[in-house]
Amino acid sequence: MNLVVRIHDREIDLSNSPVVIRGKERYQTSRALYYLLRTLNLIPRLYGIQANDPLEGWKRGFKERFRSILRSNLEPGKVILDGSFRLDTGPLLITGELKGWDCQADVVLKESPAEVEAGVKGMIQVDSFFFSKMWRPRPFLVPGSKDGILAGFHRFLLLQTEGAPGIPKTLGIIAEFINSIVLPHNFKAEVLGHDITVNVNEGLYLDGSPLYNADPEVLSVIAMRLAVGFAPEGSVLIVEDPEAHLSAESRGEVMRALSSFKGTLILVTEDEGFQKIKKT
Repeated sequence: MNLVVRIHDREIDLSNSPVVIRGKERYQTSRALYYLLRTLNLIPRLYGIQANDPLEGWKRGFKERFRSILRSNLEPGKVILDGSFRLDTGPLLITGELKGWDCQADVVLKESPAEVEAGVKGMIQVDSFFFSKMWRPRPFLVPGSKDGILAGFHRFLLLQTEGAPGIPKTLGIIAEFINSIVLPHNFKAEVLGHDITVNVNEGLYLDGSPLYNADPEVLSVIAMRLAVGFAPEGSVLIVEDPEAHLSAESRGEVMRALSSFKGTLILVTEDEGFQKIKKT
């Protein structure tokens, strides 16, 4: 299965990993890519829709759900995205325009099942056909300001015994990053010779001191290690400015971690070294 995304005039082929996004509008592109993929991943099965024409009913339902889910992810955090987009999933072509935290979308059915029956049975037939052919990977985003985000919000990474973990969606991409990582209370790790442990009431500690006292280099490496560890095989990992704050030693560690990722890697960077990274 393949998925090709066009945002503005930039085409991103997710089968050709790693992909490098660079240039003046690289952050707008990476965040639009994240939210579009997130929307596609969250689309539910649609066989419950009632329609006289199962194909047209499914198409209408998909379009409505796509717009609704995208808006529900953008609007709480007032994430403003603008420009045209095109997602070619193989059997389905989704085109549209991002307008602030809203969008217009259209759907073209490039393929369709033969001899679709009427009624509920036909809807199940159509729904199964498209969902079996679409690749809908879950995306993960590591923002360029990952070190500051981790320093400020590290205590929200811990698994909560009461209530939901994480932070509100009103914090936009900060919430998307923090809420993608949930650490158990017995979490331990070693990064660049430093010991990371958990204080249940206060969050992560580095060598016995709260994580917000760590320098940006260590914070950046921790963020990258956690992101690679929590993005499962087959997912899409979008990493902005992987080179930020890194020394020669830590660059090597981050490059090795990213090279080992078993999914689609998207690097948003102007750094020539990271642009040449190879998957192992």
